[in-house]
Amino acid sequence: MIQFTEQEIRHLQEKGKRQPQAIWNLKKATKEIMEDPIRVPKTGIANWTLYYYCPNCSVSLSYDRSDGFHHQCPSCGQVFSGEPYDSAWWGITNNKNYTAAFQMGLISRITGEMEYARKAIDIMAEYARYYNGYEVHGNIPYNGPGKSGAQTLDEANFLRSFAMAYDLLWDFMTEEEREHIKKEMFLPGAEFLIEHRHKQLHNHEVIINSAIAIIGLIFHIDSYIRFAVYEPYGLLYQLEKGMLADHMWFEGAFGYHFYALTSFFAYEKFALHTEHSHIRHPNYKAMMELLVSYLEPGFRIPMLNDTNYGHTSKSLYLYEFAYREMGGDKLLYVLNQLYKEEKRDNSEAFIYGVDQLPAQETVLENYHGKTGESGSTILRGTNGRYLLLKHDRYGGEHDHYDRLAISYLGFGKRISPDLGTTGYGAVMHYDYYKNTGSHNTVNIGEENQSPVNARLTRYEERDGVVYVEAEADWRAPFEMPDTFTIEQWKEENYCGVKMERKIAWAEDYFAEVFVVKGVGKDLPIDWVMHVSGETITAPEGKKIECFSDRKPYRHLHSMKKTDRLNEGKGNSVFSYMDGEIRTDVFTWNLGKELYYGKGPDNPSVSDINYQIERAYGQEAVFAHVITSSNGPCRIDQVDFSWQSGTMLVMVEGKENGSGRVWSKELRM
Repeated sequence: MIQFTEQEIRHLQEKGKRQPQAIWNLKKATKEIMEDPIRVPKTGIANWTLYYYCPNCSVSLSYDRSDGFHHQCPSCGQVFSGEPYDSAWWGITNNKNYTAAFQMGLISRITGEMEYARKAIDIMAEYARYYNGYEVHGNIPYNGPGKSGAQTLDEANFLRSFAMAYDLLWDFMTEEEREHIKKEMFLPGAEFLIEHRHKQLHNHEVIINSAIAIIGLIFHIDSYIRFAVYEPYGLLYQLEKGMLADHMWFEGAFGYHFYALTSFFAYEKFALHTEHSHIRHPNYKAMMELLVSYLEPGFRIPMLNDTNYGHTSKSLYLYEFAYREMGGDKLLYVLNQLYKEEKRDNSEAFIYGVDQLPAQETVLENYHGKTGESGSTILRGTNGRYLLLKHDRYGGEHDHYDRLAISYLGFGKRISPDLGTTGYGAVMHYDYYKNTGSHNTVNIGEENQSPVNARLTRYEERDGVVYVEAEADWRAPFEMPDTFTIEQWKEENYCGVKMERKIAWAEDYFAEVFVVKGVGKDLPIDWVMHVSGETITAPEGKKIECFSDRKPYRHLHSMKKTDRLNEGKGNSVFSYMDGEIRTDVFTWNLGKELYYGKGPDNPSVSDINYQIERAYGQEAVFAHVITSSNGPCRIDQVDFSWQSGTMLVMVEGKENGSGRVWSKELRM
């Protein structure tokens, strides 16, 4: 056995006696597979699991292991049959089989219950019986093909998990079983992965490399190890080239930041006691520590780019292995926060964690990178206030084309959030969530922003206010990341454009000015913001039947349009209530078309409010003051004055309870 020493196994056996709940959890996780007949596809039928979504609600269908032909939506109740649902069911079944095989291998090693080992061995042997006959199939966007599954990364997860189970179960198999599984599944599987690994930076290649390297370690095949770990586009190359200067994985989504780390660590867990481990590489710790700078109130992970609610649900358990091997107060803080809400009896803690976690508290502070660099800025305040300004660089496949977008929380509520996305096989992923127009930023001509590197240009604290400025400049030289991508934008709409977003973050509110220059003739410039809750105050508007027939706008409804304000101060106020929390958006809409209505939230079965301001011309300026309160709004009046490229914002209000008037002048 490679992944654990005899001493580590003895420690787990002793630990299991002290923590029977952890063993019970492992048995519970495998109960369905243990009690069910072995279900293995005889042909390469398994499809993409992200097709297993309701086309109407964009939520995952309910999986029933005993029925591969009827698949019910838990939201609307509709039952689906046929393709792609039946074959996606097989993809999920494969996933559950290989996950359980590893867990059953652990149970047998720790408790000595050989029925678990036998079931896992029989499952592997059954797959090996058919594996060579699985046809190559797939045709999933951005992905290479698979055999047991529909994409190369599915193949890698399948082979890696079974390989780790095989290592655990080596002593319990006959020589004939070992050779059968090796020659009929692992070796042809590794060769398939080598053939289909792409020369690109990508989380897929990390997954693929980890599987090839583990198979190489098990069977002492140096060429596999060299290819997957040390050569260009191998694990070390991905680790060193894939992490950006701000320590974020280049794809810009925490879902994939941790998805990549999951596979890096799967390899490191296996290779830890070999000469091929690189667990001390500083990029590992840097990537794990980054989350603390981004955490939202309520210990939540921001929904950046292609991140959905399922992506990050298990990510925090990675900190068990990382803390054991690398230590550090930030990693310890994450674990301390995690176990304030749940018991520490998960399998990662049991297998890879230290026996006792010391206490660790950390005061979360504002965060920003160096001026001139790409990344994000996070501003924090009292009453669960949080603002994320996204000035990062284009990240390839999993990007959402939303430079200079903001995510805003007040009183711990996601008032104006990044919506993230849903399953990639669901219609709403490409049709709605992935587009610029469903984010809190600016789009031109109702088209997605083309790739660009945004950057921070100012961070300054003055007179109790934090001033942040960032820009996205399409006139500047740009080099695409070393990763395959499908064009889903309109470059000509942004060629020659420069955008700047300026934020003034005060105690109870923030002001923002968005300046757009260099826009082509007759193209609409849309400033978009969505806000949770119900609209309680809005300018008078006329209902329009269809705001747009283009994505993502075609999913907006109940839209109204106000008359353009061309004289006077040009100010409007929108007010929203989400439970007890009120949010007011003071808007300078002089000379702009103003639209408001509803659009899909996430999940798409619920709605969120949309506010869209539209301007025309080579240059546009949008300005707002936004505040949330648990009670009446503290701001009475806001005045905007745009002169010589500077916005003067005057904010006036009353202090709670005292009636004392206050005012603040912001130059932006």
